[in-house]
Amino acid sequence: MTDPQPELAWYAKADDDLETARRALGPERPLPAIACYHAQQCAEKYLKGYLIAHDIPFRFVHDLGYLIDLCTGLDPAFADLLPAAVTLNPYVGTARYPAEAAQEPDIEAARKALHLAQQIANFVRQT
Repeated sequence: MTDPQPELAWYAKADDDLETARRALGPERPLPAIACYHAQQCAEKYLKGYLIAHDIPFRFVHDLGYLIDLCTGLDPAFADLLPAAVTLNPYVGTARYPAEAAQEPDIEAARKALHLAQQIANFVRQT
């Protein structure tokens, strides 16, 4: 038997990423790069879940702009999320690989990333 709403599993994983991002900004030892990475992952999973819910095939890539473009084909309002996608997109590699100090996100960038990921999650959930 197939799951009638497979996107819900994607959304649940995305919510785990969002919670991980929040925890990474905790007071004891903030990890802004980790928070940014998980914020990007949250957005990515919400967008992929939306596409799965609508039976739209996509390449398994981390490019949020590409995913937004596909979603915009179903609902033009997704285009409003493109600036958030552009901001979050670089964070897919930030926590996974060493970067120059100038490229490491600070706590303020991580808070913004968290806000943008939540914005995308809310939008997808309401669509």
